[in-house]
Amino acid sequence: MDLKEEIKSSIRLSEVIRKNISLKRRDKSNYIALCPFHKEKTPSFNVSDDKGFFHCFGCGKNGDIFTYVMEMENVTFVDALKKLADQAGINYNYDTLSENPKLKNQLHLLKRVSDSYIQNLNAPIGEKARNYLYERGINKSIIQNFRIGYSGNLKSNDYLVFRLKEEGFSISDMIEIGLVKENQNKKHVFYFQQRLMIPILNNSGKVIAFGGRLIGEGNPKYLNSPETFLFHKSKQLFGVINAKKYLNNKRLVVCEGYMDVISLTSHGYPAVASLGTALTENQIENIFNISDEAFLVFDGDNAGQNATLRVFEKYLPKLKLNKKLKFVFLPDRLDPEEFINKNGLNEFEKILDKAVGALDMIWMQGLKKIRENDPESHAFFWNYLRSKVNLIENINIKQAFRDEIEKRIKLFRKKNSNPFHKLNNLEVFNYNLFSIKRNLPKTGIEIKIGAIIYIMLLSPKISLEFDEKISLIDFRKADLNELKQAILESVSKSPQINSKDLQQDMITKGFTIQIKNFMQSNYPSRLNLDLKNINDENVKKIFQELLDLVDIRKISFSENN
Repeated sequence: MDLKEEIKSSIRLSEVIRKNISLKRRDKSNYIALCPFHKEKTPSFNVSDDKGFFHCFGCGKNGDIFTYVMEMENVTFVDALKKLADQAGINYNYDTLSENPKLKNQLHLLKRVSDSYIQNLNAPIGEKARNYLYERGINKSIIQNFRIGYSGNLKSNDYLVFRLKEEGFSISDMIEIGLVKENQNKKHVFYFQQRLMIPILNNSGKVIAFGGRLIGEGNPKYLNSPETFLFHKSKQLFGVINAKKYLNNKRLVVCEGYMDVISLTSHGYPAVASLGTALTENQIENIFNISDEAFLVFDGDNAGQNATLRVFEKYLPKLKLNKKLKFVFLPDRLDPEEFINKNGLNEFEKILDKAVGALDMIWMQGLKKIRENDPESHAFFWNYLRSKVNLIENINIKQAFRDEIEKRIKLFRKKNSNPFHKLNNLEVFNYNLFSIKRNLPKTGIEIKIGAIIYIMLLSPKISLEFDEKISLIDFRKADLNELKQAILESVSKSPQINSKDLQQDMITKGFTIQIKNFMQSNYPSRLNLDLKNINDENVKKIFQELLDLVDIRKISFSENN
């Protein structure tokens, strides 16, 4: 019996597939499930242990146990063979295994080109690229670990093509793996020019594609290899090999691009990236093959936040026991590298500590449905929560989430039906725990603190009346506490100062960006303030309520910690 047949007789196909998806038994040896290769609502993915074959009637994917592992894990046939042989406990002389000759040739060509890029980086032609890396704090050890190189210019690339052809590789080979393309004049040109080159590896550590970062001006700044037989962007994660080396040191971080991964790795974090695309279901599965818990840290700009929410929508239905993806929202439009450079590693650890789980993400997104003085919006809020929980495929997780959501809705209704009802300490703690939209920019507790500062700038005399209470409240961020203190000092020295002069005074003291952000914000509409006809008593009442809300949160958390 050859190795393939021995593996097939030792491992049931359903055992391997069940590691990735839930299978529903149809009879003794046949199963049905939602297809792992495309999105569907009605199961059409059939698995037969007797035949050792799978087939999806929805997308047409089919094959045996080896095809499945190759597709799901983006590895070669030989790697799938080795993996399954190890799983089955079968000893075999791997040296006798042979790969598809064409596949072997392509992998060899990619490695040869990668080696050439590394030589370029270390040669005089790569000086600018080396300086760029050093300026970003990426040392020689990290450069070697990620096999970073430089693609050179048109002249050096022409020479590389000449050498490759001398070594027996054809232009057709280079086109097939995405290194050469044909331009409008039917001439062949190298795909990457004057770019920092980062090899993209499969799970076996072999080069299957490249990511290129432009050195200097121009667009696009980042460029990935085109999709090929070896490289499928939606299935591939960048950084897996290096991430596994650091898993025992720190928490696994999932970010957007390869430069984020390289930067985080330089700080000791295991990190992987989705190569600039929204994380796919296949990639999420691959993440959980690395670690049972991961932290999604995309850029803090609008695009990054929207991408985070798209990942959450894909992740929610596929929730699994003991597999957790937590969501981090970086402030001030920063990416992970910028955040660490600005705030340090301790602050990055703290923001990971505050990462939001799936249940809180549902609640936070639901809170956006609520409109002031609009009872019907509460119904939309509850409907949103329940409909999201119903998307969860795992029955036990769905029931647990449903119980918790109903508990929260009950407490929320109790609080809002009688705003003067005094909650007991436990109720206060629970209410605050799920009311605060933690870590989302300008949400929950942060939006209340922002509103307090906005009113202090808008109506300076209010700081005199509530001076002591304002002083006792921690605004949670050093720059906001500094701004608060500066406002209190300015108003104390000049009790009659008006809003415009106070803002100018703060700008003079170095708070230009903060003042601009606060005064151009949408706080007036959020607070229902008419700036053309400000009612001092109304502003005072709103300010008092904000102080009480922030103060309640501070007291409840301190009592329960």
